[in-house]
This record gives sequence, structure tokens and C-alpha cells, in this order.
Amino acid sequence: MKKVLILSVLIIFIAAACHKKANPTTAVPASTDSVTAAVSTDPAMVEAGKSVYATKCTKCHAAKVVENYTADRWTGILKSMIPKAKLDDTESAQVTAFVMAGAKK
Repeated sequence: MKKVLILSVLIIFIAAACHKKANPTTAVPASTDSVTAAVSTDPAMVEAGKSVYATKCTKCHAAKVVENYTADRWTGILKSMIPKAKLDDTESAQVTAFVMAGAKK
């Protein structure tokens, strides 16, 4: 009986150790939930977005040519990259305005 109990505990321990643990989720800024919902066309916002794009988005990779992607494609790119770049809501809105202004029609 003791062997069965020890074997059972050992199996439970191994199963628990091998079980995939849930990855903690990171908070996604509200601005990425609906990237294109309220895109500003204000020239000052677009220019500020160009600056943020040139400084923050190129820290990890080369700048993408904005005109090579449609607005729909940029929406997907921004949803994944804004949290990685740790942009605040203002910077997110600026970059979104910049890329949407230059997106392929």
C-alpha cells in the first residue's frame, strides 16, 4: 500500500512539473484595441508620428516603407508592435496617424 501511495504522489508531482504553465498576459494599451478607430489626419500629429516611428520603431529593426503596406496590414502590424515598443497612448496615436496617412491606397 505504501508503494502505491508513493508512486501516486510521484506521478502527480511529475505531471504537475511537466504541465504547461499559463503565460502571464501583458496589458495592451486601449489604443491598440481599435487601431484605426480614430486616426488623426492632423499634420502635426502625422509629423510627430514620423518622429516616433523613426526613433522608437527602428530600435529593433529597420524602418518599413510605409507606402508598401495597406491600412489593413498596418492595423495588424501596429497591434503587435505597439506593445513591444512600449509606446504610450499618445505615441501610439501619433505613429498610427503617420502610417495611416502614408499607407497604400
